[in-house]
Amino acid sequence: MPSAFRYDETPASDLDPRRIEALWEVRVTQTAEYIVLPDGRMDLIARFRTRGDDRLVDVELSIVGPSSRWASVSVDAGQRFVGVRFQAGWGGNCLGIDPGSLADSALHGASVDAILGSDAIRLRQAATFGELRATLRAVAGERSLRAPSTPPAALHAIDLLHRSGGRLGMGELASMVGATERSLRRHVDKAVGLSCKTFSGVLRFQRTMRLLEHSPPPSLAQAAIEGGYSDQAHLTREFRRHGSFTPGQRPPVTLVTMPLD
Repeated sequence: MPSAFRYDETPASDLDPRRIEALWEVRVTQTAEYIVLPDGRMDLIARFRTRGDDRLVDVELSIVGPSSRWASVSVDAGQRFVGVRFQAGWGGNCLGIDPGSLADSALHGASVDAILGSDAIRLRQAATFGELRATLRAVAGERSLRAPSTPPAALHAIDLLHRSGGRLGMGELASMVGATERSLRRHVDKAVGLSCKTFSGVLRFQRTMRLLEHSPPPSLAQAAIEGGYSDQAHLTREFRRHGSFTPGQRPPVTLVTMPLD
């Protein structure tokens, strides 16, 4: 993370980890542009400021859809964020919205209030940061328990894609979960909100970014092979597409948890 931001993440171990991946916080120390990388997940976020007595001001709620490309967010010194990141395939069910309708986009303010209803009121009634964080955790947990289920084959395929870092093809996935390719593709696309091909590309990108953070890092040619790209040129094109930078010129960014074995 750049010095302008402090990012902290807490695993959702006390909630349902199958549906909620993590709770996170960002504190902005100076005005800057914050690069957000795509991860294929959905987030429920509260942006706010605090006064000297820790009372909240300027609270705004957002629902961020599954993304396939980078975004640059302008933030000001003193702003803070707290959010919950849902597991891929669960954000739409937990929040009551079609994830595909929010692909590479987000809802803010009154639009979020209309979707969350009384839960939005609960979040806005929080007086301090501690209350807001606790309420967000409670809202996410309650909604995850009420969320309708996704077909088991689709959930299994999403998990396999995540564990492989997007390196499994649809034919392999269909064979592994015992479904037809056409049916599986339809269910995965609906659950995630991105096409299976796009979601796989995002996972490859995130996993390869983590590989390149190793010390010592692999060569770019090695990273391309291990990441599941056809060659180094393919790796570079996908990094530009998903992150707006090349593998050799990576800015400080926040990465989601990805298995590397």
